[in-house]
Formats: sequence, structure tokens, C-alpha cells
Amino acid sequence: MSNVEKTTSFDSHYRDGAQTPDYETLEMSFLGSMLPGIVHNLATPLSGVIGATQLLEMRVGEQEKLIAELETASSRNADALRVQINKNKSNLDIMSRNARQLTELLQTIIRRFHRSANDLPQLQSLYETVSNELQFLDANLTYKHKVRKHFDLSTDPYVVYMCYRHVVAALDEAILRVLAIHDFSQGLVELSVKTAFDPQWGTVQVVAKFAETEDDPLTTDSLEMYLARTAENGCAYQVEHTSGLLKLELKVPRQCPTA
Repeated sequence: MSNVEKTTSFDSHYRDGAQTPDYETLEMSFLGSMLPGIVHNLATPLSGVIGATQLLEMRVGEQEKLIAELETASSRNADALRVQINKNKSNLDIMSRNARQLTELLQTIIRRFHRSANDLPQLQSLYETVSNELQFLDANLTYKHKVRKHFDLSTDPYVVYMCYRHVVAALDEAILRVLAIHDFSQGLVELSVKTAFDPQWGTVQVVAKFAETEDDPLTTDSLEMYLARTAENGCAYQVEHTSGLLKLELKVPRQCPTA
């Protein structure tokens, strides 16, 4: 039997509904699995902010003593005060950098959870959707630390017509299924994500290279379910799977499809 799989439509056993997995349950399970990583990602920059703040509090007290002693016009004390001020500036830079990182993380999380609650298709930025989801996936620590990533995302200000939660669920499933099957003793997963536009479509291409064993091959039934949901709103897709390679091409319409 050939180990090459090509998929362009939903399998018949999903169409009859007899073996259809519960989409809502899978989506909630996925979001729940991301929470530990989300907390981890928030805790790291937050600890930097707290540590820098504590140091600043200690140094403020030291500076007050030095300022009082400067009444004697001691140049030594003045030099010491300048050293403390420079240290404070360094810590303020750390706090500012970590605060910005926290803000970006929180905005990413808020956008993801807010939009995932909406089942209605609408015109949206493909760049923002894909870039936001790739950043959100950092909550999966395996993805964050054990994937060699290459992103080539078109920043053209074009919009596409899609249901946000359906598109990102398909992207997540393709990437996380690869992580689940990859043998990390063989190195990192190689992941490439690219977007492009033509007059009719916005296209997302995901290519993953991974070490797949013969005993535990990658299956894509659940990925098929997610992709079929995107097709409900006019998307077209193709999946190619050979041993150690998964390629997903998802085409999203630039405008609302006519009935």
C-alpha cells in the first residue's frame, strides 16, 4: 500500500454523521490544553517585572540617603548616586520591555478566545489571523521550543471571507498532530508557513517535516473534520502526506461566495 495520502474533500463516513467527532468538545479540549503554557508564558515576563520593581524599591531608599548626604558636597556620594540612577534606568528598561511583552501576549490571548466564540463568517485580515495564531501556539511549549520555524507571511492589506475559528482550528490541528507523532530524539520539527494572494483567493500553505515511525503513522481524520468546516464557507483545501512530510494548502475566498 502506498504511504502517500492526498485529500481534497470530506470522507463519506463523516458525511453520514455516524462517526463525526464532536467539534465543540475537541475545540474546548484544545483551548484547555493551552492554558498551562499560557500561564507559563505570562509568568516569565511577569517575574522580570516583579524582580526589577523590587530592586527599584530598594534603590529608592538608598538614593534618599545619598541625597541627604550630598548636603556635604561630597563628590564621592554624588558619583555613587549616579551609579544608582544608571542601575535604575537599566531596571526600568527591563520592566518596560517585559510589560510590552505581557501586553502583546494578553492581546493575542484575548483576540483568540474572543474570535473563537464567533461562528459567523466575515471579512478578516489573513495576515493578522495567521500571525496571531502562530504566536498563540507558543502556549504549547513543545511548539515553542522544539520546532524550527520559518514564516513568510504576506503583509498585503487584503481581507478574506472566513469563519475565524474554523480556519485557525485547521491550522492548529495540522501543526499539533505533527508534534504529537514526531520523534524528538531525531531532532526538531521543521515548520514552514507561507501566505499569498491572487484575485480570487488568500492561500495559507503549511509544510511540516518530521520524523515519523512506521509503527505509529500520522493519521489525518480529525484534520479532515476541521478542514471540512472551512469548506462550509467556501474554502478549498488539499492535504498531502508522505512519510515524514505533511503539506496543507488552504485557500480562503477573498469575497463572500455567491449562493
